[in-house]
Amino acid sequence: MSTASIAITGATGYIGSQLLLSLTRGAGCGVGVRVVARDGSDCSFIDAMQLEVVRADIQNQPALDLAFRGIDTVFHSAGLISYTKRSKGDLYDVNVLGTRNVVNACLHAGVRRLVVTSSIAAAGATEDGSPVSESSSFQDWQRRNGYMESKHLAELEVMRGAAEGLETVMVSPGVVIGRDPSNPASKSSSNDVLRLIYRGRIPVHPEGGTGFVDVRDVADALLAAWRRGRIGERYLVVGHNLTFKELYLRIGTLEGSRTRPSIAIPESIGLMAGIGGELYSWLSGRPSFISMESIRLAGRRASYSNTKSTEELQVSYRPLEETLLSAVT
Repeated sequence: MSTASIAITGATGYIGSQLLLSLTRGAGCGVGVRVVARDGSDCSFIDAMQLEVVRADIQNQPALDLAFRGIDTVFHSAGLISYTKRSKGDLYDVNVLGTRNVVNACLHAGVRRLVVTSSIAAAGATEDGSPVSESSSFQDWQRRNGYMESKHLAELEVMRGAAEGLETVMVSPGVVIGRDPSNPASKSSSNDVLRLIYRGRIPVHPEGGTGFVDVRDVADALLAAWRRGRIGERYLVVGHNLTFKELYLRIGTLEGSRTRPSIAIPESIGLMAGIGGELYSWLSGRPSFISMESIRLAGRRASYSNTKSTEELQVSYRPLEETLLSAVT
């Protein structure tokens, strides 16, 4: 008979695997953990941890109804990240409908608390350039970005769950970077890009900026949201706001860095790169981290407030140098 009281979706991914490690290292205070993974997901490192694995896709609500039986808390970290135009339908299916199914399954199975990994992509924007906070409004221009729109709609599904009696809390990380050497699933395209910058292979930078956060801090924030997060609230989780030029300069100070002086990407070159990324995505059938939307977004200077996460969740953020070193070495 299962003794699990916590279920995790997305545990084979970058953030979910780090959360899983945090729970099994003692942060979960001895609770049992059930991993909910779709068929085909590589669960070999989870099998080695001798945890219960239930095969269920978040796009299959009846399967989730069964997977969540007897569970007190669900951590929903499964999702799709893509900025290419060909992925718009998949983004809606996975991020919006998948979250809807998770919320419904929690309600059907009598789950008490749902902690959702969202994104700053679902946060609003400010007109005056001041840091975005949890109260900032989602803007019309953001709706034209398929990924941002999908995460925004997913958050509305979570809020609907709260209105129906589910204890929901959302954690919205910035661009997640860094690596836990003890985590075999700690892999991401963001770290791959940072490594290329460190090796001096990308001599150009976008003109904008955004918020960054260590993957280990995200796991800590999710656990804090489980324990201390207020029902129906979301928390922006960002350790450092940087322009991309500042990011290059900080990577350049790391020991062993071969980062070269970079120049801002000319608009024409950015356009060509975005078109190339879209073409690659169409031909390969895979997402590309370079696309028309990602280029446009990288040209915006955005920053995010972490005051709510530090005050209410009591999250502390790692120094940037520590995070960057873990990503590039």
